[in-house]
Amino acid sequence: MAEMVRVGMTYSRLVAILKVALPLIALGLLSTLFLVSNRITDSTASIPFAEVDLAQRAREQQITAPFFSGRTTAGHLVAFAAESARPNLEDPTRSSATKMDARIDFTDGSRINMTSETAEIDNGNHIATLLGDVQIKSSAGYDIRSQELIAHMRDGRLLSPGTVHSTGPGGDLTAGRLEVTEDQATGETTLFFSEGVKLIYEPVD
Repeated sequence: MAEMVRVGMTYSRLVAILKVALPLIALGLLSTLFLVSNRITDSTASIPFAEVDLAQRAREQQITAPFFSGRTTAGHLVAFAAESARPNLEDPTRSSATKMDARIDFTDGSRINMTSETAEIDNGNHIATLLGDVQIKSSAGYDIRSQELIAHMRDGRLLSPGTVHSTGPGGDLTAGRLEVTEDQATGETTLFFSEGVKLIYEPVD
């Protein structure tokens, strides 16, 4: 009987420990994307790191003001920040974020800023999918709206697989797809609109 009581107490303690440990483990995995990164030293591209108290947020299972910065395989500088981020407890390699704010400084000197209401993060594949009222602004003068933008953080490629609306040099444009890639021949960053492109041309005075 004494042995049965001792086993019961051990099991209860294990359950209590796991209730605290599992959220902390999930938060730790989430922080590998947002908090463990190569710090950008370029003063024109860097954004201050937000201080995050993981212990304070363990019960809520979220991180406030997470931030990630680094360099892609092609040398582009990337920075992602959010209002908050929450790990997926069923799949530790995935997480979600709210009020995403991202920036890519390309090696050709161009820049793209992106914002969205929410984002889904695939930590394993280094992909962030921005969702809901996505706004994309390029240093070339294009202001683009979409409902989804897939950002490949490893190489800096961007893809909007749905309808996009753009205003900028030359007029207003609507297309079914947008890709932002680096031209392998010239090294320049290219915005490629495709699938039912419609342009309302506005000549520049």
